[in-house]
Amino acid sequence: MSAPAAPPADITETNRAVARRLAGAFGGAPSVARHADETGSSHVDILTCRDAPRPGLITCATVTLANHPLYRDGAEFPGRCEILGVSSDPNVARMLAACAFRVIDGRWFLAPGIVFPGLLTGLSARLAHVLFVPPALFAAGLEAPAAADTALAFLQAVPISEAEYAFAQEAGGDALEDLFAERGADLFDLQRPSVL
Repeated sequence: MSAPAAPPADITETNRAVARRLAGAFGGAPSVARHADETGSSHVDILTCRDAPRPGLITCATVTLANHPLYRDGAEFPGRCEILGVSSDPNVARMLAACAFRVIDGRWFLAPGIVFPGLLTGLSARLAHVLFVPPALFAAGLEAPAAADTALAFLQAVPISEAEYAFAQEAGGDALEDLFAERGADLFDLQRPSVL
């Protein structure tokens, strides 16, 4: 019987603390897997908790995205971010990896209300884009711990349709979130119909 593999050397104690905090907030049985970009030059580690926050759902979150700086208008932003997603579809981890690689490789900025366009090709027949919102479902468990000289935030990735994206651009992300609530959208379903 062989010994379990040691965690990768680039996993910091802060990454481990974030993973523990996320696993505690999500519940379920946690596991962490490394995802590489298409070229193999970048990677991100993603925590997955099955049957969390309830049976039939999968909650995932990046735990090493905050190792990479955020850039806004070409300048380094004084904060870091981890992103999470909740779905009944196991492709939720692939969605988060795609988002993470836009931040790592493309220097796309992350903030509430930002949309990453065109990321869900091949993952969803109806939804093409990802809107970032505060993770209200887990707000109580995700009070960000202070990390060495860096402000750490958590954002939830919500898949949206082309029509919902257009609405968010015109009316704002908050208005789209209100519309989701009003129409009872199942935001955990990557194949849900558009509310517009």
